[in-house]
Amino acid sequence: MSIQDHHATDDFAATVELFEQLSPYATFDDVLPGNRLYLFKEGGPYCYLIRSGICKLHHGPDEILINTMYVPSIIGIGGVLTANRALFLQTHTRAEIATVTTHEIRQIIARLNLWELLSRHIYRVTNRFFMLSSYLNSPTAYEILRFQLLELMDEPTEFRDNISAVQYIQQKTRLSRSSIMKILSQLKQGGVVKLENGILKEVCHLPLKY
Repeated sequence: MSIQDHHATDDFAATVELFEQLSPYATFDDVLPGNRLYLFKEGGPYCYLIRSGICKLHHGPDEILINTMYVPSIIGIGGVLTANRALFLQTHTRAEIATVTTHEIRQIIARLNLWELLSRHIYRVTNRFFMLSSYLNSPTAYEILRFQLLELMDEPTEFRDNISAVQYIQQKTRLSRSSIMKILSQLKQGGVVKLENGILKEVCHLPLKY
């Protein structure tokens, strides 16, 4: 169960095609888990092409988890996110990542005339972050938590099975641990979600209000 199937959209197909067009011009490195890759460094913005692995996007000072990146992924290409110098990627697993300056990647796009693919990619990314922002500003703690549970169910199994629902929601919101545990306990007792040792296994039905 998920808010949306990210891989089924035409715009994700555009991201995949853009990635395939740019990949021959980038050098991919094997990056170990736990590494941080900043979108702004050495005085300028950088673009990352993620070919494999699980990477998470964080906001720096408070280390809020913003998003788990789908593969293939391109981040830092549009300039919107790189304007925030506090953003960084962190590898959750071993990953194949290419690092290119945003200026260089835009030169390649201009040379190959990939503007339509780029615009569709940027549309998808900005729409995604608008949606995330909207749900984080929901009026009640339950509505915020509900969205995060649906997001967690949509995460790769390798990631979801290695993080508790409480930890995941804490990383992505400003809800207190006690509030999260209270709501989760009520949902579990009501048969709405299935948790095993704190790990989310199934979402049966999440009502809009609770």
